[in-house]
Formats: sequence, C-alpha cells, structure tokens
Amino acid sequence: VTELPYEVSGSKVLEQSDALKSALLSSVSHELRTPLATILASATSLASPEIEWGADDRRELLATIEEESEQLNFLVGNLLDMSRIEAGSLAPQRRSNSLAEIVGAALARMRGSLRGHQVAMQVSEDVPSVEVDYVQIEQVFANLLSNSVKYSPPGTTIRVEAGVQDDGWILVRLQNQGQPIAEDHLDRIFEKFHRIYPDESITGTGLGLSICKGIIEAHGGRIWADNLEGGVGFFFTLPRAPAPPAPTGPA
Repeated sequence: VTELPYEVSGSKVLEQSDALKSALLSSVSHELRTPLATILASATSLASPEIEWGADDRRELLATIEEESEQLNFLVGNLLDMSRIEAGSLAPQRRSNSLAEIVGAALARMRGSLRGHQVAMQVSEDVPSVEVDYVQIEQVFANLLSNSVKYSPPGTTIRVEAGVQDDGWILVRLQNQGQPIAEDHLDRIFEKFHRIYPDESITGTGLGLSICKGIIEAHGGRIWADNLEGGVGFFFTLPRAPAPPAPTGPA
C-alpha cells in the first residue's frame, strides 16, 4: 500500500514523457520536412544537366537553399534546447557579453525571415555588459523575432529596446505590431505547444516561447508578455555583469 503512490507517480511521469515525445514528433515532422523538401528540390534543379540556369535564377535558388538551411538550423537549435530543458541540464555558460552584439547576431541570423519587416533597435547607452550565455540569449531573441514575424503583418515594425531598471537588472522589450493577445492566453503562451491561433495556417512547433522561458529562468530572470498600444510586447530581465575589481596600486 505504501508503494502505490510511488508507482502511480512513476506511471504518470512515463505517460507524460511519452505524450511529450509524441507531441514533439507530430509537431516537428512537418516543420522539418518542408525546408528539407525545398532544399532538395532547389539543389536537384541546380544539378540538372537538362536545364541551363541564368545567373539570376541560380542566385535565387541558392538564396532559397541558404534561407531554408537557416530555418533548419533554427529548428534543430530549438529542439536541442527543449531537450536540455526537459532533462534539467540547461546550464548557462555565463560570460560578460555586449547585449547590443547579441541582438545584432540574432538579427543577422534571422535576416531572411525579417525581410518583410522593419526592425528598430535601441539599446540605451547606460546598458552595461550582461552576465549571460551568449548562444542561449541569442536563441531567445531569435525565437521572439520569429514569433513576431509570424503574428504581425508584413511591412510592420519590430522594436527591440533595452535599459537598466532601478534594481540594476537589464530590462529588454521586444514589441511587434500584431493583434492583441486574449487575456486568458497571455500567461499560457509560454507553455509547451500552446498556440494562440491553432486553426490558422501559421507554421511553428509551439516550442519557441517555452524555450525562451526556460532559458531566461535558467539565468535567474523572468519573462512575460503584455498587450501594448498598437501591438504586443515581450519583456524579460537579464543580470548585468559584475563590475571589474578596481586596480590596486602601490600604497
């Protein structure tokens, strides 16, 4: 009798693990297959001896291969991060980093997806270095940018801003011009596989925001979303890097 709760609990954990694996397979199968099919078709066309491609057409096909490869790399990065979060092994490799540099790297990485949007970045001059894992925080920005691209109209502006709070933490805001999120979804959008508009033909695994939450919380910060005038804002906090010790001179 005393072992029953343990057995039930263990069974429930296994069921949840199996459900997660099934959801992952179902969720990512289409997301992985689509860019792979596009890359294969483009590469096959370029390699065909029966077609003489002009310079412009070759550049277009090569650009397609590059963009879809970037999308694959993005998806695989998210899957690896989620597996680490689920295993409890997402340990940030903290170093002193420039926040502006991390944002710039994310923007460069997402340049293909961002082609139809304007991006405005404003990092206050008083923002110091941040004590974070460069790769993980870049992934956070990439996921939030990807989400904003999907849920805001083409041609609109995505704003990335950062400043220092009174408590010394860095506050980051990424705002898009998408439709407001229903209040009952604002807290749930960071759950795994939660989709705001499940019936719409918007691609995605439903993991991006959940991964953001896992990474930010692993850094000791917090992340949330809110409806703003003219769009939706995502906010998160990051620890600032400690100041270097003062130099010591002769007494």
